Amino acid sequence: MAACVLSMVGGCAQAGVSLDRTRLIITEKDASSSANLSNTSPDIPFLAQSWVEDEKGNKITSPLIVLPPLQRINGGQKGIARVTKTADIDKLPKDRESLFYLNVREIPPKPEKPNTLQLAMQSRIKLFYRPASVIPKMKGEIWQDQVVFHKNAGQMTAQNPTPYYVTILNLTKDDGQKITRFPGIMIAPRSSQQFAITDPNVSQFSMMFVNDYGGHPALKYRCDGNTCKALPAAQQG
Repeated sequence: MAACVLSMVGGCAQAGVSLDRTRLIITEKDASSSANLSNTSPDIPFLAQSWVEDEKGNKITSPLIVLPPLQRINGGQKGIARVTKTADIDKLPKDRESLFYLNVREIPPKPEKPNTLQLAMQSRIKLFYRPASVIPKMKGEIWQDQVVFHKNAGQMTAQNPTPYYVTILNLTKDDGQKITRFPGIMIAPRSSQQFAITDPNVSQFSMMFVNDYGGHPALKYRCDGNTCKALPAAQQG
């Protein structure tokens, strides 16, 4: 997610500092994890201010911190936002992911003309800390297929039994029609979330989700009564 912060001009400027991903994962085994920053302006230098927020949006410097907190990126050049752990990392749960946010705000140079309005972009992406006990055994492993849906009178409850955060973008019938109205929901580990659906009689659908790489794959689901589960891997093609 990128937010446009008004400093003074109309419309969001296209050039500036951008992140190369929509999510970042740091595991217990990693010394650090990095996101690449790019200055998309060919000739204007920008400062990039970076910080970490907790799940509630509070700015923090522990148990995760991003370095450097401020850097200059010349036109057309790249920078790195490196997230590292502090000693307090051991206080986080060992049996599930923890959610944080990485923020990067561009700071444009002072305009040469007086009374000029400027726009600055701020990017905010999900940052997950993954303890050793829940690090996937294989790259690209899919656990989202463990999510189970329960229908109830025009409502559906998504149950996430996994130790991971699961982001669902939509549920879609075979004809391409969405049965959800939300722009996306994120379900915390071992929790559930309820939402309205447009077709209470739906018997099969696809769940589009966000994977570790920011991709949007889909899983096919079939309902048995009011309970809907993912089809076996062999039937997902």
